[in-house]
This record gives sequence, structure tokens and C-alpha cells, in this order.
Amino acid sequence: MICYFSDAAVKEEDELFIYKHTKHRLISYHYKSAVYKFIDICLRNDLAKDTCFLVDSGAYSIWNSGKPPLKVEIYEAFCRDVINKAKDQFKKLEFINLDQIPGERNHPVTIEHIEEAQVKSWENYLYLYRRIPNVLPVFHQGDGLEYLEMIEDITNRYCISPANDRSTKSKLLWCNEVFGRIKDNAMPHGLGFSSSEVAKKNKWYSFDAATHALRAAFGTLVYYNGHEMMDIVCSHVRTNEDTGAHFHCLTKVEQGLIEDSLKELRSDFTIDSIFNDGNIRKLANICYMSKFYNDFVPQKQLIQESLF
Repeated sequence: MICYFSDAAVKEEDELFIYKHTKHRLISYHYKSAVYKFIDICLRNDLAKDTCFLVDSGAYSIWNSGKPPLKVEIYEAFCRDVINKAKDQFKKLEFINLDQIPGERNHPVTIEHIEEAQVKSWENYLYLYRRIPNVLPVFHQGDGLEYLEMIEDITNRYCISPANDRSTKSKLLWCNEVFGRIKDNAMPHGLGFSSSEVAKKNKWYSFDAATHALRAAFGTLVYYNGHEMMDIVCSHVRTNEDTGAHFHCLTKVEQGLIEDSLKELRSDFTIDSIFNDGNIRKLANICYMSKFYNDFVPQKQLIQESLF
């Protein structure tokens, strides 16, 4: 299973380290200076030829900021500029459609908002599809099933987006239903997974997540022990975001195994640095998550109820 790591704040030395562990990256138009920086680093260090780069439109980030929606012509110009700067050097270069997010932030969303957003998103996709190569349309939780059929009439590479405001069980139920309907040759990409539970169900071709950075920001190491991922809190202050056991609550044997594992990743990855440096936690999380998803074999979906 392929995980595209979504991250926009990285130094060149960090990119060179990350490249050793994953060659799949996503950066949003919302951080367009980071997109150009990433391209420059890849070209300057001869990394692009093995790198799959997915550019997100940043539609949700713009909506969440309260700013007016991005015009599709502006996004088209940006995509063209990225293509020109990349010079056909990347192993794969893809763009996610500029979707219309229904309603306004902090306001109730109506059926009319959803229907209007579906129509506008599809119009944007057709506009970009005719002008930009490798644009991925998005099928959202809540979209009418006819849009999934319309998408698959054009492409087998597209995004599936569970709703951010739904429970994990609701997302799993919906994804299960969608995967029961998609074509055998589909190459679906899952958008913005905050929970590994969604990624681990069904046969995703790829997905993206910022879990490595989000967990690191709250003092958590996402540790892979060779069998499963687990959250290890490595922070001097407990927060409401803590989701795992604290490092100091582990047995001495468990602590030793983690310390040895960190040193194998990089010599300066120590327990002290993991506790005190959020960037090092983030880099370690990328390493562990990459290993986990490279090894992972999708489980059979156990939730059989239907949402439709």
C-alpha cells in the first residue's frame, strides 16, 4: 500500500533523509511556495526520477480559512507552471481536482449546498481534464453515486474522500460500500486519512496522510514494532491529543527496543531528541509509517452493514 506523506515544512537535509524511506509526497497549492521548493530540491539532487509527486488543490484548506474559493483558471495556471518547472523529471506527477466545498465554515450545510458543490466540482474537473494531464477527480462521502459512474467512464485513477466530520465507523461503512461498486481496474487514492483504520481496510492503491506531522506536534512517536503501529507519547506534558502509552510507562525492555530501533534509523535519533525535537519525531514517524505500509497487506473488511 502506498502512503503519500503530506508535508510542506521541510528542510533540504530533511528531504534527502526522507527520500531514503519514501518516494511518495503530497504538497498542497495552499503551500505553493513549498511545492516549488520541493521541485527545486528534487531536481538539484537528482531525486525526481524515482519520486511520485501529488499536488493537492488545497480546496479544503482555503475553505477552512474562510477565504473565497480558488478560481479554476488560477489553479490551471499553477499546474502548468509546476509541469514546466518539473520538466517531465518526476516518475509520476499528478494533480488533484479543484473541488467546491459545500456551504461556509461554521454554517449549516444544506442539500442544496451539496448538490451545487457536486456540479461545480465536476465542471472544474472537466475543465482541467481537457487542459492538464493526470488530474484526479474526487468522489466525496455524500456525493451521488452517479458521480462515481461518471468518473469511472473517464478514468480509473481518482480520489475517494471520506467526510472529515463523520465517525470512523461511518467512514468505514461508506468506503466498504464504495469499494463494492468500483471497477476491478480502479486505482483509488484515499484523501487525507487521519486514522490508519480507514487506510487499513479495503484495497486502496494509495492514500495520503499528515499523521506523521500531527502526532509529532503533540509529542507522539508513531512506532512500528514489525507487527503493528502504536502511539508512544514522548512529551513532558500530557495533552488531550495523547492517544497512546507514555514512554516512561513502558517496561525497560520495551524502552530499550525503541531506543535501539531509533538509532538504526539515524544516529542522532535518541530518546532525548525524540522528547525535545518535534522535527526529529516527525522524521522518525515517516520512517516507521513507511515501513508499516510497505509491509501491510489489506485486511478483509469486517463491517458489512450498508449505508445505502
